[in-house]
Amino acid sequence: MKKLLFLVFVLAISIYVNAQNQVNGIVQYDFIINNPNGTSFANPYKLYFSNNISFYIKNGKGKRISEADENTMLINGKIVEEKIMKSSLSKNYVYTNLSENMLIFREGINQKLFVVNDSVANIKWKLSTENKKIGKYTCQKADGMYRGRTYTVWFTSEIPVSHGPWKLRGLPGLILEARDEKNLYGFKATLVDLSPNKKIIDERLKEPEVEKFSNIEKYIEAIKNKQKDFEAMLIASSSRRGVKFKRNCNECPKAEDLSLEIFK
Repeated sequence: MKKLLFLVFVLAISIYVNAQNQVNGIVQYDFIINNPNGTSFANPYKLYFSNNISFYIKNGKGKRISEADENTMLINGKIVEEKIMKSSLSKNYVYTNLSENMLIFREGINQKLFVVNDSVANIKWKLSTENKKIGKYTCQKADGMYRGRTYTVWFTSEIPVSHGPWKLRGLPGLILEARDEKNLYGFKATLVDLSPNKKIIDERLKEPEVEKFSNIEKYIEAIKNKQKDFEAMLIASSSRRGVKFKRNCNECPKAEDLSLEIFK
């Protein structure tokens, strides 16, 4: 009887400790696209997370922003109220379960929807001693490469989960800001909620129900075709203007910059 009571006591303590260590939260991000002509767009996303599971999903329509808007977003969370993007496709998302090494993502390319069963990448981050404040959180700088792009990110160990926006993760703290080396793509947290409604978290962190997965090779092919179509359009446009199309020049538009992921 004493042994049974002891086991019950140990189990109760274990449950209590796990509950105390459990971290749940919701982060609002702006996925920022900076075009070469100086126009920038912010697409709103939300990240729902627990210790080992996260769900990142588009949350509204994209909006055009200015440099001033981007610099103040973390202070007041405001962006210019101008609707710019419409799509009939389902929302893009990324679901991650670190315990199962599972990553499922849904993405639309040229009005075709892909749902891919991927795996969590082991990004080799290089940590820096540089720090800065993002909102009320002290963040540390890190650099790493993922699928053709090198990212500089800022993460906070004050939120001890290995999650971040999109497919970026693998650091000892939540990523609040990220940019690629060309400053074409960026992610910026605008609001962090560490006391969310548990029912909402539980619902959002359920594994997505997928009738049929897309082949990742087909997904990669769609990205490459998108890039080929873009290059063909540039060549045709140049020919009409009597200008010879150049490749690999610094000022030339790059077809691979149409997508976050670059596959050779």
